[in-house]
Amino acid sequence: MVRKTVAIRDELYKNIESNVSQEYNSFSELVSNALELLIEKQKRDRYKQAMIEASQDKMYLNDLKEIEKDFEFADYEAV
Repeated sequence: MVRKTVAIRDELYKNIESNVSQEYNSFSELVSNALELLIEKQKRDRYKQAMIEASQDKMYLNDLKEIEKDFEFADYEAV
């Protein structure tokens, strides 16, 4: 486990104490949880952006069409 010192605005800390702190065993748990959520959100946002970019990439779209054509009858094949 890593120990870090952080500075938090007074108003934010008061808001945390009055609204959120009861849900966690410690302030460290709250911060760790919040950071995990932030990291997951950033991953989803990057993935979403990559998919938007891919949807505008003609080469990528052509590859998808070729793959779709190659596997067109795969669902009908016996296992």
